[in-house]
Amino acid sequence: MKKNPNYPLRHLSIRVPWHDNKWNGTICQNPSNNGACLILKNCAEKRKDDIEVQNAGQSLENLSQDKYPVCVGERATFMADFNFDKLIKHPYVETSPDTHGHFKDTRILFPKYSAPAVPYLWLMKNEIETVVKQYDLDYNQAREPKLNFNTNWLQQFDNHKVMLDTFFEHLEINNSLVFFYAKRVPFIESSQRVLVGVGKINQIDDGLEYDYRSKGGLRSMIWERMVHHSIRPNNEDGFLLPYHDALIYSLDNPDFDPAELAVLVPDDKRLEFSFATEHVTNDSAIQLLLECVNSIEKAKEFNIGSNHDSITAWIHKEINRIEKLRGNYPGLGSALTAFGIDKGHFVAQAILNQLGEDENPWDLIELMFNEPTKVLPKNLVEFITLTYQKVWKLYNKNKKDRIALLQLISRFEISIEQAKLLYVSEEREQIVESISDKEILANPYLIYEILNKTQFRVSFWTIDIGLMNKSKSILLPEISNINDSVDSRRIRALTIQQLEFGSLQGHSLKSRDDLVREIRNLKLIVPCNVDGTIFEISEEDFIGVIDNTLLKNGKPAYQLNRITEVDEIIRNKVTELLSGERHNININWKVLLDKEFDINDVINDENEKKAREEKAVVLKELADSRISVLLGAAGTGKTTLLNILCNQDIIRKGGVLFLAPTGKARVRMQQATKVANIRAFTIAQFLYKFKRYNINLQSYEILNEDFCQEFETVIVDESSMLTEEMLGSILNCLEGVNRLILVGDHRQLPPIGTGRPFVDIINKLKPENTDYIFPKVSKGYAELTIRRRHKGTNRHDIAFAELFSGNRIEPGEDKIFEELLINPNQKHIHLVKWKNEVDFLTSLNDKIIENLNLNSIEDKHNFDLSLGGSSVNGGLVYFNKGAAEKIENWQILTPVRERLWGTKSLNRHIHKTFKSDTIEYSYTKFKLPKPMGIEQIVYGDKVINVANQSRYIKTVYPQDGDNYLANGEIGIVIGQFKNKFHTFSGRPQNIEIEFSTQRGYKYSFNHRDFGEESETSIELAYALTIHKSQGSEFGLTFVIIPNPCFILSRELIYTALTRQKDKVIVLYQDDLLSLRRYSSDLYSETLQRLTNLFEAPTPREIQGKFLEEGLIHVSSDNKLFRSKSELIIYEQLKKFGLKPIYEKELTIDNVTKYPDFTIEVSSKGRIYYWEHCGLLLDSEYKKRWEEKLVWYKKNEILPIDEGVGSNGTLIITNDSKNKGISIPEIETIIQLIK
Repeated sequence: MKKNPNYPLRHLSIRVPWHDNKWNGTICQNPSNNGACLILKNCAEKRKDDIEVQNAGQSLENLSQDKYPVCVGERATFMADFNFDKLIKHPYVETSPDTHGHFKDTRILFPKYSAPAVPYLWLMKNEIETVVKQYDLDYNQAREPKLNFNTNWLQQFDNHKVMLDTFFEHLEINNSLVFFYAKRVPFIESSQRVLVGVGKINQIDDGLEYDYRSKGGLRSMIWERMVHHSIRPNNEDGFLLPYHDALIYSLDNPDFDPAELAVLVPDDKRLEFSFATEHVTNDSAIQLLLECVNSIEKAKEFNIGSNHDSITAWIHKEINRIEKLRGNYPGLGSALTAFGIDKGHFVAQAILNQLGEDENPWDLIELMFNEPTKVLPKNLVEFITLTYQKVWKLYNKNKKDRIALLQLISRFEISIEQAKLLYVSEEREQIVESISDKEILANPYLIYEILNKTQFRVSFWTIDIGLMNKSKSILLPEISNINDSVDSRRIRALTIQQLEFGSLQGHSLKSRDDLVREIRNLKLIVPCNVDGTIFEISEEDFIGVIDNTLLKNGKPAYQLNRITEVDEIIRNKVTELLSGERHNININWKVLLDKEFDINDVINDENEKKAREEKAVVLKELADSRISVLLGAAGTGKTTLLNILCNQDIIRKGGVLFLAPTGKARVRMQQATKVANIRAFTIAQFLYKFKRYNINLQSYEILNEDFCQEFETVIVDESSMLTEEMLGSILNCLEGVNRLILVGDHRQLPPIGTGRPFVDIINKLKPENTDYIFPKVSKGYAELTIRRRHKGTNRHDIAFAELFSGNRIEPGEDKIFEELLINPNQKHIHLVKWKNEVDFLTSLNDKIIENLNLNSIEDKHNFDLSLGGSSVNGGLVYFNKGAAEKIENWQILTPVRERLWGTKSLNRHIHKTFKSDTIEYSYTKFKLPKPMGIEQIVYGDKVINVANQSRYIKTVYPQDGDNYLANGEIGIVIGQFKNKFHTFSGRPQNIEIEFSTQRGYKYSFNHRDFGEESETSIELAYALTIHKSQGSEFGLTFVIIPNPCFILSRELIYTALTRQKDKVIVLYQDDLLSLRRYSSDLYSETLQRLTNLFEAPTPREIQGKFLEEGLIHVSSDNKLFRSKSELIIYEQLKKFGLKPIYEKELTIDNVTKYPDFTIEVSSKGRIYYWEHCGLLLDSEYKKRWEEKLVWYKKNEILPIDEGVGSNGTLIITNDSKNKGISIPEIETIIQLIK
């Protein structure tokens, strides 16, 4: 097939499933462990695990077609070095015999080193209108047959041919590249496409028609066109990225993350890598090739893969070649269309075809508007209408900036929609006010900033390649030319890009030094070798977009102006409320607490007595303070206290607003308080009402209008999940608030996005002597530390979780590890060790059977009952309204989405194991809708909504509810189940979901809600990521902790271990004691964020990580400690010449303890163990310390005042109330041992 000269040259993207044997024409070596390929609907629905496992590693050359894996049809054999064939069956032969019954199974050849390319988007009726009009194609909807069902796919031969030919005629043999990509790979957690290989297109086979049993009926083309490519194992003319080698390397090098080599398709290029096969522009090709250079160079550093130098040489050669193919004005068609010319792309191509290399098209365009016939062929002349000729003349005379802007836009390979937003001033003003044509011409990088605020975002890269063009001629408009690689306008745009990237990682600012390093390391078409001086010179161009700030050490840093704005809102509101006159609520809170709880509980329970004392003081602070933080782990009574507070007339009458980031947290609080005059919303739901939440961009806005003035008291739950933008938007929206309470457990995961505002506000309000006071309450600060009896610290699950809380570990707490190692199955926690994939699944199945009270792994009946189903006399299980009440009785939690232990594979495992009968029934019977989406969601499935969304009122029953679903709401499919009362014909078309947060309401979804290319909002939820579980609580949890796992953090483990009410089953890989390292600040995600909400940051480098010095206890020699007292002890020991070792393992008779300090005094031949006990206010902590003290004595480690033990001497110190540790006391002890 030849390229059509009227079409711009394009490259090709081809989607392939992940394959663990390099797509070489074999079945995967470990098929059951390949969960990544299940992102593709065909693989998810039709993969036959038993057959693939039986033939694992076998070549298709040696197998009959009935043994072929389903992924063959998904292009999983593009690197096979042999030819094979396959029978193609038309999907409608059996379902539509009237129109398709005459189609025969047709044999097609899969040549070696080729892939069957199918551009699905070009074959969808509802998507091709624009293409048909743009290319003036001979497409006729009337040719399409009438079927007995609705379909969006083209059916007729001539329509197929015109669409497929048009698509492939953009490609040129040996000039166009082919980019192979996967939607999902096992080592990447994000949903970005991952490039796997690049080569040249060597050949495109002609299209084939189906064979028929008889002639005269409907004709149809086989959609697949075989694309031959140049990639070979020797990497001479193309390459595969060395991902498989990286995975093998990581087995022996567990600190290496294969994701470091991944080439991710940028979000703004996503459409070019969608729908299985699509066109790729020259700019995208160049950008991805440069990223491939980066990947190959990293691989070379680690000696992963081979032929590194020859691959990079090939890439650079291709980049140079594509730069010439690109030309200087790749966006000319979009520009002319934005100007108003119909068929602007054809007009542009006709002009470009008349030019030589580096020639300027604008002289021809000028002539075209004056005498079109001299420039364009007859079929295009009509599109240069008289009106637009007049417009051009007007612009030439009075508005030359309009023509200059058109010339500028044409230099960028952007879409028609993007070009219109930029060129049509009325549309541009809808995005950003008061940016003129002149301003854009003076700084073309403004295009990146403007479109970044829309759904039609354009990357910095796209603009940069149009400006940093290596053309020998002078490009138009000359006013916009940038010849300096370190031009301040370029530095500004690059700084915005890097600050935006940093924001996604949680940072609200970046130091100049970091920005310099990052920008210098970027793979750009022209490197930007910026330094600190150039940054300083560029700062005058930053005004209004990037703000100058400082680190605490005085080093310069930068922050996006929008982050500065929300920070100022937060800072000013906190300061204003703190400085305001406090309320004086005259209520006896102790009496109210005694009414709420049994007064007799305090008589014989010292902990409960302290808990009441603590709660009374906390309630008073919450009531009297205009701003406060309420901290506490699960079971400390936060919700109960808020219920008591909001029930008081003096507070209730002013109006109470409750906000939460998740629907679950909103409902939990609403159900717990049951207070009149309290309103509860998710944050997105509330801000959307006041125009501060953009549901399309999922972003939070700041406005100077539409304020909420209804509520005097505002309570925000799960505040650890708030980004700075979220909190700033909330505070910007509220007026008249005189009591703001931020509630949460700051030890959980930090927010997904900018900053850690909850932690920063806590740090501002927290008194310096917090560790030494009880109750832990001061102005604006209230912390609940004592759990009620049924959730007390004597529970092993709570004590185990506390090890990862970031709090000081009490000296007796290492007993938890000891007890769990001796007896891993305790009442509230069961630790289960696994070694490999097979071991993992066996262990998980066993624990599911045991804890869900199943008779076996085939017990589907009792499994359905565990989800909330109901059955009469052991008969069929039905899921009726109200089933959602039990849907959160149990939950599997895992840190990752990928791998065998990720959510995708786990959900499929559970689904296939327990829902196979329902899936088959849904396909073969007409009482249920067909399974929905790639996960085949069916009646009785547990699901989660993963996006904030308003639902059309007719999709919700009854219709008096919220008609709104928040991200994270969990539910169960309770319909449709067709019965005698239904009057519609055929099978049901919708599934109906009842969510636990909206019991009694059914939300309907159909197949249109489950597109393969789009991110569906409903997913299976038997297994959730730990991140997704935040804000939820379950009866029983199964927590999976693989090793290694690069996203594990202290907060992630703590969050996972605090989701259960009754019991947690922890399935951990390899070594339990190795988990203990995650209790250190070194593994804190929160502490690694760079923020400046209340004070300039002080990042301190410790073991290659940067932690906020103001939030850690670090010694002069860069060692981390869990408390200030421990740091003081360590520094004093060092001061006197001793060499203490912190938390060194001490094992005697197979029992391991971790003394705070181990000190060997060689001059005396003695060893000392120093334990600092804090205050030991909690009776359980005190009890465990006393048990540890007995162990020391039993093993001849005696307290220093009792003599010298044969195994060492024990030093015990305590904090004094309100003051902490005594330095003179420490020095006295040191003198005794020195």
